[in-house]
Amino acid sequence: MGKSIHRLINEAELFSGLAKGDERCFDAIYNHYSNRLFPFVDKMVRSRNLAEEIVQDIFVQLWINRHLLENVQYPTAYLFNIAANKTLTYLKKISNNQKLVDKISAGYLDYSNDTEEQLILKESAKIIEMAVAQLPQQRRLIWELSRNEGLTHQQIADKLGISTSTVNNQLGHAMQHVRTFMNNRTGLLSLSIFILLSDR
Repeated sequence: MGKSIHRLINEAELFSGLAKGDERCFDAIYNHYSNRLFPFVDKMVRSRNLAEEIVQDIFVQLWINRHLLENVQYPTAYLFNIAANKTLTYLKKISNNQKLVDKISAGYLDYSNDTEEQLILKESAKIIEMAVAQLPQQRRLIWELSRNEGLTHQQIADKLGISTSTVNNQLGHAMQHVRTFMNNRTGLLSLSIFILLSDR
């Protein structure tokens, strides 16, 4: 545990250094992450050349937007968020076929069984839990019945003795709060977060 925390602190410090324009920090981040991002992107695009191009683009974007990195708390999740978003954005540009996008998303779910992606999903889930904890009592209960217990809107309404329109309204407000909270924490909404937040 101590070793993991120490690594996280070092990575956060590297991002902070990069935010100040330190090229050595950029090189260290590139060397540390490029080989980890490549198989993640390659799994979705199934093209080595395209995956290499996207990974290079990720780091170009990272350098251009380095001033935004001062307070990044979860460097690994942050970079994989960028990778997921950039990859899906590219795929959507080259295909108007929704089935392809769905297939890519399904492939991501399969890939997320790997240890690295499990860590990212766990980090995202923890932040979502923090957001949900801030919800008003009834709104939080409705969220938990929907997300954790898998009840339909009608079942929640019957269980709590309220209307389905109230359930819909409360879940809508809860979703907006969680999305805003996630954006403020990570700066992005990745595919992994979308999967965690999407309706079941």
